[in-house]
Amino acid sequence: MKKSPTPKKTKSASKPSAKASATETEKTEGTAYHHGNLREEVLEHSRKVLEKTGVSSLSLRDIASELGVSHTAPYRHFPKKMDLLQALVAEGFRELANAMKRAWESSEDPLEKIRKAGEEYIYLLLNNPRRTELMFGGEIYVSGDPISEDLRKCGDEAYMGMFRIVEYGQNQLVLKKSVPTATLMMSFWSGVHGFAVLNERKWKAIQSSEVEKQSFQKEVYQILEIMIEGTRL
Repeated sequence: MKKSPTPKKTKSASKPSAKASATETEKTEGTAYHHGNLREEVLEHSRKVLEKTGVSSLSLRDIASELGVSHTAPYRHFPKKMDLLQALVAEGFRELANAMKRAWESSEDPLEKIRKAGEEYIYLLLNNPRRTELMFGGEIYVSGDPISEDLRKCGDEAYMGMFRIVEYGQNQLVLKKSVPTATLMMSFWSGVHGFAVLNERKWKAIQSSEVEKQSFQKEVYQILEIMIEGTRL
């Protein structure tokens, strides 16, 4: 008598292992983490929030939610809020350094260089007033956190960009030589900074009027002429 064939065992679907589940989780988080260039997106979004509602409204967790990434993703680039603030400030000084480079390259005329430097500075501040506050005071310097190397480097480059312009004017015997370069530069810098701070509200109020913006630009030019006159030989 023939034995009936032993039925073949069918493989039952295996349950995913803990390791596999972890891998899937990493993939999911990785997809959210690699959301374009996340570091730059966080900085850009933070800059907008900063200018709109102030530094107290900046939250890495909120930014993650608004960008559609996992709430832990931004912390890989900015472990704490102060790291984000320092990166924003470094970005500001980097833009200022580039503005001073444009001023330097704008003309061979020493007075035109310094005029352009003042104009660049005024509009950079007017378009980023809250960030400028962080650049020159506030939480960055009273928190006790060490200043990052990137921030220090960008700050030095911005400072030296303006210093070089003033020094050039002195060496060309156009600006006062009797005053130390750093002091003369600080006098001019303080003037353009103060003008921009005092006119922040006015600048915001005239954005919808090209006529008023042109009038404001004329006022900027006149103010710069007055400041330059005070630094000339």
